[in-house]
Amino acid sequence: MGLKENNEDLQEEFSEIIKRAYERGLNETGMTVQKLMEELKIDLRNMKVN
Repeated sequence: MGLKENNEDLQEEFSEIIKRAYERGLNETGMTVQKLMEELKIDLRNMKVN
């Protein structure tokens, strides 16, 4: 896998993580900004970066 393909995969994964966080923030009752940020940090740390 080339660097360009890997970069595109990372961009796609990042976009999906942000989109899920946004949707959770809109749809889940009781979701606080702090909880959303904690979950977002965990998801971003778990991204596959090579």
